[in-house]
Amino acid sequence: MPTRRITLSSTVNTRDLGGYPTLDGRTTAFGRIIRSDAPQALTREDLALLKKLGVTAALDFRSKPETEKLPSAFEQSADFDYFHCPFAFGNRNPASKAEVPLLYAEMIDDLPAIKRILSIIARQEGSIFIHCYVGKDRTGVVAALLLLIAGVGISDILADYQVSYTYLRLRIRELLHEHPELPDFTGRSDMEYMEVALNHFFKTYGNVQDYLKKVGLLPDEITALKNRLF
Repeated sequence: MPTRRITLSSTVNTRDLGGYPTLDGRTTAFGRIIRSDAPQALTREDLALLKKLGVTAALDFRSKPETEKLPSAFEQSADFDYFHCPFAFGNRNPASKAEVPLLYAEMIDDLPAIKRILSIIARQEGSIFIHCYVGKDRTGVVAALLLLIAGVGISDILADYQVSYTYLRLRIRELLHEHPELPDFTGRSDMEYMEVALNHFFKTYGNVQDYLKKVGLLPDEITALKNRLF
């Protein structure tokens, strides 16, 4: 049986977007899109598992300075196609809880970055591995958009988002212990953050179809993208 949680040697927040019901009665398939924090290395066992899952490409949403400091293991591997797809803002930590959904809305509104990301995903044939640093914010926004495009309900999209803190919590607690000057909301994936961002999505763009047109995807890309998770 397929599983949502995927165990790799250097990640803690690696999950499959399969198994979610859609509003039209379908279910997203496993082995299509995998979301994750950044893999620092891929062992022989990791490579075997990823190949078993059908992964052929990886998209990295981190900024250039982040990738230079900590290269993605996919960039170092000849077994996968690697795409560096940063957002225009690069990497910025919110100063308050209220700024978290505003940062997510900024990503949603970064249409050139979203166009590149979705165009790459639409044309891939194998399973796609998407990641940023911890797999919560940038990856969370892209995952939410993909689930929206597939027709998954809002409650399941929020559920998929908020579980990140569960898997990241030990690392976050260690980080806060080492850096007590950091705000206490650091690393959290509270449902309200994504819910506010999605409210912005619908208020600004109306629906998924209009958003994809605004992004500038071609009709065949939109069709391929909508079928990508099935």
